[in-house]
Order: sequence, then structure tokens, then C-alpha cells
Amino acid sequence: MRPFLSWQGLAVLIALVLIGVLWWPSRERPHQTQPISCEAESLYLATLQRERQIKDSLFRIAPNSPIPPERREMFSGLAYYPSQAEWCRRGRYERDPNSLLPVVGRLHLNLPTLDSCQGPAILTVYGDSRGENPYVAFWDSTAAAGETYEGGRYVPLLVKGDSAIIDFNRAYFPYCAYNPKFICLPYPPANRFCLYIRAGERYSSHATHP
Repeated sequence: MRPFLSWQGLAVLIALVLIGVLWWPSRERPHQTQPISCEAESLYLATLQRERQIKDSLFRIAPNSPIPPERREMFSGLAYYPSQAEWCRRGRYERDPNSLLPVVGRLHLNLPTLDSCQGPAILTVYGDSRGENPYVAFWDSTAAAGETYEGGRYVPLLVKGDSAIIDFNRAYFPYCAYNPKFICLPYPPANRFCLYIRAGERYSSHATHP
């Protein structure tokens, strides 16, 4: 009686089964989307501190530094609020290709509110001249208190698909805060917060300007 399959045929069949088992998960993997999280994506502690040290060095020596030349020798570094994970937030990002630059999209975001006011739920997002590198220009009550620049601050967005992280610990002053020779985009009215966002760059405790 002849066997149903020869040894060669059986080996081919086993090989095909193994290939199918190994290949099937890898084919499905691209359809899986991993959620974006502040803990995994944002810059904190040592990494954030290193970024700030590099920025201080560039402000001292770079030819295009916004610090006026006569003040660079005395420049001792920028001041920041203590980093707090609660100011790293995830929101829903919505691109807006029909808007005129610098507007590139909108960020739907939940933030703490005060009894006396409600924070904006939708933030206008700016981008560069190519519509890339999204960021939010905003104003909050720390500016009214003299703790931050009265013209507002900028904070970059980390966008993945329709999800985005806004980490206010990375908020920074625009260049016009240090030097009137620079022109900065004003924050849009929709991005005005009545709450105090005590995160990111601030004035030092002994000065009213950078």
C-alpha cells in the first residue's frame, strides 16, 4: 500500500504550516494601534533637564540667540516651574487642511477648571511655514500674575494620527519675550486660559523679565 504522502510531500506540508503560523501574526500586527501616553512619550527629569541645559548654552553662544549680545555674558540660564506629570495631557488632534497658515489643526483637550471659569475645550494649533511642527500658542493667568511672559507661551505637540500629547512642562517663551527685535505670532483668543498653568518656562523669582 502506497503512503498518502511521501516523506518529501510531508516535509513540504509541515514547512507550509510553520510559515503560515509565523507569518500570520506579523501580517496582523500593522493593524494594531498602540495608544499614545504621556508616560511613554513626554520628556521628564534627566532628559528634560539636559534639553534645558543645551538651550541655555545655545542662548549664550549662538549667533541667532534672542538674548541681546550685551546681556549674554551675564545670562545665567532660563527659569522653570518644577516638572509635574499632571501637566502632560493627551487630547484628540484634528487636522484642518483648509485653514490658512499658521493654523494647521485643532486639539480637543480636557484640563482642570476653576469654580469661576471653564477652560477652553478646543485649542487652535499652529504650524510652521510648511504646515509641520505643530504647537500651541497660549496665555494663562500666570502671565497676569507676572510669573510668565505677558504675550503668552508656546508648547510643542507630539502628534500620532488623531492623538496628541501636549506637555506644558515644555512650554517656553517666544523669542520676542527676550528681544523686541523679534516678531512673534500672538496666541489665538481660543487659547486663553483663566486657570494658572504653573509648568514650563517662567520668570525667575528675582526678575520681571528674562
